[in-house]
Amino acid sequence: QHYYITNNLSKMSVKTLNNMAPPLDFSFKNLATLTDSLEEEPRKGTKLKEGYTDIVTAVRYNNNSIHDLGDLVPSITSLVVNPAAISWLDFSFNDINALDDALLQFPNITTLYLHGNQLMSLNEVKRLSGLPGLRTLTLHGNPLEALDGYRQFVLGTLPSLKQLDFSSVTKQDRADAENWKKLCSKKMKMSKKKKAAE
Repeated sequence: QHYYITNNLSKMSVKTLNNMAPPLDFSFKNLATLTDSLEEEPRKGTKLKEGYTDIVTAVRYNNNSIHDLGDLVPSITSLVVNPAAISWLDFSFNDINALDDALLQFPNITTLYLHGNQLMSLNEVKRLSGLPGLRTLTLHGNPLEALDGYRQFVLGTLPSLKQLDFSSVTKQDRADAENWKKLCSKKMKMSKKKKAAE
């Protein structure tokens, strides 16, 4: 079964919707998969009720045991009436070791929390470049945070970010990211020339 999310928001903007409804909160529910949330009631204060699901713009899945985001689209589609309105997803403190293109089905995401997971490769960050509205991202507490050039790579790959790991992106951060990108590009060209000469 295929799920398609259309980007036809009503006259109310996502910002307006954010002010109307608290997030659907499935934190601390011992979820192993995202579809497990369909069998659970959201935490107190975010109970599903008629008329509520069409103004939900944020969903919290933090502090569970989720490994995989592959079932994100069918899960969100089953929970909310207007999935295209989703602008904030919290997957912090799970066991996610790879990102899924399913995230790209939510074109209005501005905030994505992924801290405290098991992401190891900076290449995972490249997938997020398909979210042009992404402004706030957390990745700290993942193994990739310890890699050389972590912050510069993320900011060079996602230039629209305003906050990374709960820290504002400064002009100096942007300059460092640009320099890092140039340096890496130079190294790649030299490596290709070396291989071609062998």
